[in-house]
Amino acid sequence: MTIHQGVPCISASDIAAIAALFAQEGCVRVPQVLTAEQVDALCAATDAHALNPDPNSRHTSYAGNAFVLRQCEELGPVFADMATHPTLVAIAEAVLGPSPAFNAMNVIRNGPGQAISNWHVDDVLEFPLPADVPRFDARIRMPVFWFTIQVALSDIDRLEHGPTQYVPASHYSGRRPGQSSDLMFEGRGPEAVLCKAGDIYLTNHQTWHRGAPNLSDRVRYVMQVQYAQRWADRRFGARHKPM
Repeated sequence: MTIHQGVPCISASDIAAIAALFAQEGCVRVPQVLTAEQVDALCAATDAHALNPDPNSRHTSYAGNAFVLRQCEELGPVFADMATHPTLVAIAEAVLGPSPAFNAMNVIRNGPGQAISNWHVDDVLEFPLPADVPRFDARIRMPVFWFTIQVALSDIDRLEHGPTQYVPASHYSGRRPGQSSDLMFEGRGPEAVLCKAGDIYLTNHQTWHRGAPNLSDRVRYVMQVQYAQRWADRRFGARHKPM
């Protein structure tokens, strides 16, 4: 789902609408948050690490053959400034409440043929249901203790570019996803988050999601900026590594 309001004139009502749609769907795209200059700087900084990886660095690893740059906020101001980006912080406050804690920052760099393509929820299934209870009541606003704001650093506007896919409202399922090709929740199947460089999209980590395989000849860049409710960040020392 997409909020169509461009960010230069984003308002409190726009942000409230983003948070409400996110609570319902589990994923929302917001276009035009970063400038082209910001995107270029972040990609260049990522490439500097990816093209000369240090196998002993705690900042670099691989998942699904994709290069992952971790704890980026420690790698210079071009990354660190993203943690306090005004639009990201305002959205985090709308989702989590006052004074959310910045929690983690990654960049996933997928070359052709690379992906983290298994359907999953991040970390544990937080709100499991027994087999005879089909879903949580839609009138409930499911709790969100932490979540990820994904930042597209390249155009990912075709399926072959490897967009994030998610199953809408599946955070209400109380279950982990299967791996079938016809994965669905209440008649709704996977949707691809098609986006342009500089767009952001919010993902609920309990929503069934994956990265579609990158079948193109281009590199796919996605930054992940994670925020948590401050009590959760303190209690669990949450340094999640979202995928």
